[in-house]
This record gives sequence, structure tokens and C-alpha cells, in this order.
Amino acid sequence: MSNKIEFPYNNKIYLRRALKSIEQEHFEEALNYIEKVYETNKTQYVNRIYTFVLYTLERYEEAFEIASEHKTSYLEDEHQIFMFVLLLIKNHQFIEAEAIIQKETENTSFNKEKWETIKQNLRLEREQLSLEIERKRKETITKLNEIGQYSMFEQSQIINDAHLLKLKDLQKIAPNIFSNPFVSGNIQRAFLELLIKMRDETEYYFPWFNEMKVICPKNLMLFEQLHTIPEINKALENKLHKTPSMIEGIRGEIINDLLLLYPFVDEVITDVNYWVDSYIFLFDPSNQMNKKLKPKNEEQKKLQDWIERLNIIAQRK
Repeated sequence: MSNKIEFPYNNKIYLRRALKSIEQEHFEEALNYIEKVYETNKTQYVNRIYTFVLYTLERYEEAFEIASEHKTSYLEDEHQIFMFVLLLIKNHQFIEAEAIIQKETENTSFNKEKWETIKQNLRLEREQLSLEIERKRKETITKLNEIGQYSMFEQSQIINDAHLLKLKDLQKIAPNIFSNPFVSGNIQRAFLELLIKMRDETEYYFPWFNEMKVICPKNLMLFEQLHTIPEINKALENKLHKTPSMIEGIRGEIINDLLLLYPFVDEVITDVNYWVDSYIFLFDPSNQMNKKLKPKNEEQKKLQDWIERLNIIAQRK
């Protein structure tokens, strides 16, 4: 026999089943029902039930997102405000939580015992977060020092976690990252960009095409900020406006090569038009514009040498 309940009785029956499941402490089951109700009924009442179920299941981020849809109603209700503040605390939005607590405790009619409990929750959550951050920091430092032992994917995850570290920690680790032959170029560049964002004034030796170049992160730009990239994009669009379907493919090849040249892209590419023409000719040799593409001066000869070098690395020839 089918359990399907036809409209318009769905919401009423689903809500009744959700409340029954909550009463029986079957919260996963309750969540299934209340989600169905919330699809078409986003009233304050349903929102609060939905939020409560998510909170009980310790799905704090989702609970906060749902509660925030009726934030004003929570803050204006002397009973529901506690739930909203607890969600702020669980989502580590401590400053806003403190502001609400301060405002409410200045009221002579506030529930002193309950607010004291909330304050204690705030202190404990802060301490726990601090301990977790310190644990993660130490773990990340250890992994960064041993990064060559990990796979490419794992190295990428470790670099992402490096954002938790202070600059002084990163400065100690940087020489190992840049000199380790088992760390990929992509990972080294990602680590360098982290130092650039932190405006690190230290000088390092950075591996670049079989030589070690001296760099100072503070004096460098992030890849996405390079002046050459928008110039290349503009040149591609101008030169291939009659065959726009080719633009993305060629742009992808150029960007991949620019990543290899980073952080010295602007120093290498001194003639954007010739650089772009070379790639168009490479991928569309029948293009009349580039039929006679040949270096005309020493500058273009150097660019051609670079392109041939990159072609070998990318196995395009």
C-alpha cells in the first residue's frame, strides 16, 4: 500500500509526524519530515522546529542558516533568542554573540541563570576553538616540514591548511618548500602566493627553470594580479574575433604556461602581441594572420625560444 499523501494534506501530516518523531527523539526521522514541510511552508513556527532539529543533530552551520532567515523573530522573542545566540557561538561568531549577551544582560528583567550558562558556553567554545587551532597549527607545521613525503593532492591540502599559520612559522618552513625536489612547482607557487599575501619581506631562493632565483614576496604580485594576463586576454579576443570558439582553448594553454613562468611572467613576456600570435599559429597554422610569423628582432627571438621550451614541457611538439 502506498504511503503517498496527496496535497493539500501533506504539510499538516508531515508536521504532525515531525513533532511525533521529536517527542520520540527520532531526530533524523523528524528532519526528513520537517524538510518536506519547509519546502513550501517557511513560517516562523516551522523554521524554529527545523532549526531545533538541526541543532539537536549538531548540524550547527545548517541550523544557523535556517534560523537566520527569521533572525529578527529570534532576537525579539525572549525564549528563542537563547537558541540564536547558541547558534552564533557554535558557528564561532563570538563578537556578535557577545554583543547580544551584553545588550540582554543590561536589561533588569533578563534571565540571569540562563544567560550565565550561555556565557559559560561562549567561554568553553572559545577555549575549544583555540585548542583546536593550536593542534591544527602544530600538525600543519609537521606536515609542511615533511611535505615531500605526501602525494600531490595531499600536498595541496597541506598548503591550504598553511593559511592557519603565522608569518614567522611560514618563514621558517619556506626554504624547505622551495628547495625540496619532491615538492611540485604548483605547490611551491601556491606557498609563494601565501607569503605574498602576508607581505613577507624576507628574501628566498626560488626554483625557476633549473636555476635558483632570489625573490622577495613583498615585491611580487599574485598570479591573478599580473598585468600581462588582461593584455593577453584582450589580444586574444581582438585577434580571434572571427573564430571565438578557439579563444578558450588557446587561453587555457597560455595560462598553463604562464603558471610555469610565474613569478617572472611580466619579465619574460615583453611583447604580448608576438606571444599571442605564436600560440594562434601553433594551434591554427592555417590562420592567415600568422602565415609568416617569424621573429623580427632579438626580443622576439627570446620569446620564441621560451615558447619552444614550453612546447617541449607541455609535449605540444
